[in-house]
Amino acid sequence: MVKNITYSAMLSVITVLLFSSQMFVPVLGIFIAFFSLIPLILVYKMTNIEYFLISTITSGFLILILNDLFGLIFFTTYLLPPVLSIVVNKKYKMLHIIFFLVPVASSYFMYKSFFNVKIFEYLWPVIGASTFFVVKFYYIKITELIIKGLSAKDIKK
Repeated sequence: MVKNITYSAMLSVITVLLFSSQMFVPVLGIFIAFFSLIPLILVYKMTNIEYFLISTITSGFLILILNDLFGLIFFTTYLLPPVLSIVVNKKYKMLHIIFFLVPVASSYFMYKSFFNVKIFEYLWPVIGASTFFVVKFYYIKITELIIKGLSAKDIKK
């Protein structure tokens, strides 16, 4: 139990630090923020769903405190749904549809609120949908590589 709490606490802090880089490193920080939720998936893979939920809620509160409103919207509605769709059981199709529609609606909301460029008006839902699939794919692949690397280190010991 202590091992699970330690994993979830450390990886939650890493998530917050990686995501907060989008505020301090101008261009590179936004790319780092895209990969900031990989530690939360590692919490799920290394422990179980309860620790994952606690880590997600804790990370959300810390991001709420440390970041601006755009960061909170970006975290909760754009990056978190692909992670939740990875974690949720495959038999809950309605949840997967909701987790897909939230980033699409969020990208349109961000377009209307922050990036109101007329040329991209009809592209924002496509950008949201493609980002969902790309982020989900890369989260799965990178997490598999990290887990494989961790298990290889355990075998060598």
